[in-house]
Amino acid sequence: MGTACYSHQTRKQHLNDIRFGQQNLMFKMVISGIKVKNIQQQSAYVIVKVNEHLYKTTMIRYTKNPHWPQTFTFDLHIDPQSMQTQFFTLQILDDSDKIHYRIKYTIYEIASGPQHHDIMFSNKSSIIFDIKVAQRLHFKINTKHIRCILEEQLGDIAYSFLLKIKSQENESQSAISPKYMNPTYSQNDDIPYKYQHIKGGSQRHVSTKKALEAKNEILWEFRTEDSPSMEFDIFGNDFQITTFVFVLYANKQTKQEEYKRIGSTYISFNKFFYDNTAQIAQTDTLLIQEAQLNEQLISDGTYIGNWTGTFIIRSNQYVSQCSGVKTETGIVNQSTLLLKKAKSNNNTNKEVDWLIGLQIKVETLSQTMRDKKIKESEKIRNEIISTLAENHNIKYQSVDDMLHSQSVQIKLWKYLLEQSSKQQTEMVKEICFTVLSELIYRDDMDLDHLSIDTQIERIHNAQLFITLMIKVMPLCLQRVVDTSCSNKEHDFFVKFAVLSYFRVPQFKQALFPNIENILIHKFYDQAFQNEKGQQLKKELESLKLDIPDKQIVHFYYPFVIQWVNFVQCKFGFNVNWQNIQGYDEIVELLLSNIQLKNHKFIEASCAIINNSMLLSKFIHILFNQTKLYDAIQVFNTLNIVDVWLQKVNQNYHVLPTNFDYSFFFKGIKLILNGDHAVSISKSLQILYNNFHLITTEPKKELCDFLFSTDLFFKIFMHWSPLVRNTFIHLLIYRIQHRHKSLQSGFEKIRDINKELQYAFFKDYSQKERDQLINDMIYLKYSYIIQIIRKIYQQFQLYNGGKQYVQKVIQERSLKAKLIRKKAKEKKEQLLQNEKQNEQDSTTLKNSSRKSELPEISFQSQVSKAQSAIGFAERPNNSMKSLDDGNQKVDDEQVPDNTPINSEFYQSFSSFIDLNKILQEVEQEQENEENRRRLPKKQSNRCLSPNNVTKQQDMKILTRKFPELEFETSGLKASNLKYLQIAYQEYTIVQKEYLRWINQMKCNQRNLNQFEQVKDHQVPLLIIRVPKDESNQEAPQSDD
Repeated sequence: MGTACYSHQTRKQHLNDIRFGQQNLMFKMVISGIKVKNIQQQSAYVIVKVNEHLYKTTMIRYTKNPHWPQTFTFDLHIDPQSMQTQFFTLQILDDSDKIHYRIKYTIYEIASGPQHHDIMFSNKSSIIFDIKVAQRLHFKINTKHIRCILEEQLGDIAYSFLLKIKSQENESQSAISPKYMNPTYSQNDDIPYKYQHIKGGSQRHVSTKKALEAKNEILWEFRTEDSPSMEFDIFGNDFQITTFVFVLYANKQTKQEEYKRIGSTYISFNKFFYDNTAQIAQTDTLLIQEAQLNEQLISDGTYIGNWTGTFIIRSNQYVSQCSGVKTETGIVNQSTLLLKKAKSNNNTNKEVDWLIGLQIKVETLSQTMRDKKIKESEKIRNEIISTLAENHNIKYQSVDDMLHSQSVQIKLWKYLLEQSSKQQTEMVKEICFTVLSELIYRDDMDLDHLSIDTQIERIHNAQLFITLMIKVMPLCLQRVVDTSCSNKEHDFFVKFAVLSYFRVPQFKQALFPNIENILIHKFYDQAFQNEKGQQLKKELESLKLDIPDKQIVHFYYPFVIQWVNFVQCKFGFNVNWQNIQGYDEIVELLLSNIQLKNHKFIEASCAIINNSMLLSKFIHILFNQTKLYDAIQVFNTLNIVDVWLQKVNQNYHVLPTNFDYSFFFKGIKLILNGDHAVSISKSLQILYNNFHLITTEPKKELCDFLFSTDLFFKIFMHWSPLVRNTFIHLLIYRIQHRHKSLQSGFEKIRDINKELQYAFFKDYSQKERDQLINDMIYLKYSYIIQIIRKIYQQFQLYNGGKQYVQKVIQERSLKAKLIRKKAKEKKEQLLQNEKQNEQDSTTLKNSSRKSELPEISFQSQVSKAQSAIGFAERPNNSMKSLDDGNQKVDDEQVPDNTPINSEFYQSFSSFIDLNKILQEVEQEQENEENRRRLPKKQSNRCLSPNNVTKQQDMKILTRKFPELEFETSGLKASNLKYLQIAYQEYTIVQKEYLRWINQMKCNQRNLNQFEQVKDHQVPLLIIRVPKDESNQEAPQSDD
């Protein structure tokens, strides 16, 4: 395998590339937020000049603190040498055009300095403004090495990949890569593993035996610049919102260029510059770096493998702005200014100190990462996370303290958002969004706290909050649909979208246009009082929100989750959901985008299921959309339903009153009557996990269905260990464990049936009626298990007789061979003697008869053995001729060693008479009643303490109950094939249950406590679904 590396000559060619040589630089400059405080003149306006660009603000009169909301945006073209000689100038003049204040910086100072400027003049006047500078850069990315490791084996003939870059302005992509030929389809495995250069300079793989050792690995390596590459232009401040895409394709045919998309990866372009990046070469105008990536391959939201790649990145040398605030004394951190103002006001607010401390730690982390102090950065990161994890209770001593804290929080939000948008490492960005996610739902930033009174400072905070929302909402709607976002970033912007839904009426109306009479908080009436408020109102009303399409589940599933969490956080767990505006639209949105395999859909649906009254509706929709014969879809449907039921159990411990049992049981019955083992086992697992949630009457209906002989024998003796073990766990840990104590005093099913028929007239309570039904379920269970025992005993007897005959035949077969050999030798000896002496024929005949006697005795022993066990089949005892002359020995009949064939179970099926077994059980019941008939009559009220029978250990009830009505259609031979192993598995699980229940009793101090928790502490049943049904593993119970 050739290695991919850049020689010195190649590097020199890169450095001399004219596209990265001397040329004019292009910057995009945005000037905004110009404010002046404590000016002396009665009127003022501002002039901004940058080279040939000149901008003038409006005139503001009769105020000492003028604020100009205008924003000036322009492109600046300049050569590198002129950046030190050209200037940025800002002047403040009055209506007579007299210059009162002036600020002057070089273009380089502006391009490399901070965005924020807070300059204090000698007369205590100050000016505040923001300048954003972004350089336009030219990039070329070459691929050096790509390696993909998939979860499954390679199943296609060839593989290729493609690279893409998506930014706000344009989209670029590379050419399709050379094909990687799957070694499985190679015709000649002896060809060495190397690259062959063909016309045009492209490269392709030739398979080798070495590649066969890793059938799930794909590898590309490139030597020349003909590798897949991209060239594009991008502004420096767009790195964060620019997406790099890696797409893996497969070819099904070698002759035709038909590509099938296997998986893809979306990451931020910013990741190329700070994580695992090394500098190769640098000049005044060119920078060459090598970046290494290790990412996951995703297909339709499902993980399918990993890929690693090495890329060579060439770009212009660029100038980027630093963090902090430009002051009259130089560049300082923003937290330093906040601390300075807090000390000047003699403020001892602990909340403000805590917030400023967070910002200081983030600033320190950013600086240490720029200095590449990795260990120190990890320590600071852990300190920030531990600070956020503390139990932080918000307490204020006065309203002024809360006002100050609100102002600091808004500034901290702005700082963290700006830091995350810059070219920062992934660690710094992750910390920024982590802190933002923790601050976003703080109670002191609620609209009620922002609108308590009409103080000037409070109105100022409210207007700052609206300004922040207006600024971030468009960015939020862009980032929530961007699949390249990191998890922390995406979580924050989804939370911000939820916050905008509840706090900005325009956002709610844009998201769900069908909502009528949207409530507007009184906060807006106060925030829009003055002139600045009216300007904000106009901006808010004219704001264009590009709401994502309702099919983009990447945004809407997390949105539903956070929406429900926000409601419960504000209103508590017991929420009247119908009173929340937009609740119906949220439910409709979720049900219109059902994706069974998407884990975010499962989380979102579980969040909505917090209103348990929707459970039955959700199951109706899901069952109606599921195809019964699509095993994968059935499994995914049952998995989601199981998660929903577990969620309801966690919250309420009982199913809602409107739950449709009949519809739910109808779906379960259709699956159990089917033939797919995994679907049957999954449906049984749902019953096992949620059996205690089912009320008594529906439970009786379910058990009657499970105890019908055809279904019971089919599942209990199923060919799949997965089905058998799941059903056995359901029988023992749920039905037997739940209903084992006979509290009604009845021991016959017919008696309980009579009591239930007249329960209304006898004025039974619901509890007493439930006890009757519970006892009936257990009696039916005991009866069907007794039938299984009877069948197993007869199977053992029948199989034992068959084995005895086979053992006799095997023991005698060797002796029979010896007899035949001796008989043949004697026969040959007789023939020779007949030729020599015909007179001795009489003597030879007598000796021949004596040799046949043992064989006759052997046959009689076999016949006796067969007759002793009533065996129906007789082995074939005929023998072949002893010589080539087709002469036969009349009395030599020795059986062959015939093994047990598949007809054995068919014969046993015909041998078993289920009706006869039921009659035997009934006769035993009558005999037992006659022996232990009681002299006293049983009282009418059956549930008195005197009539309750004692619980005897943990054994299964061994009484016989013939009153159970079965359809005795007989046993199938296919089921009987697994009778022995099924009964053995039942015995093993029964022993495990006894050990478990004894341990449970020892852990519980009193019996009443055990009775309360016995349904909620059964072992967890885990079903591992194998890919190959022939190699299944039984479900495991977690004791």
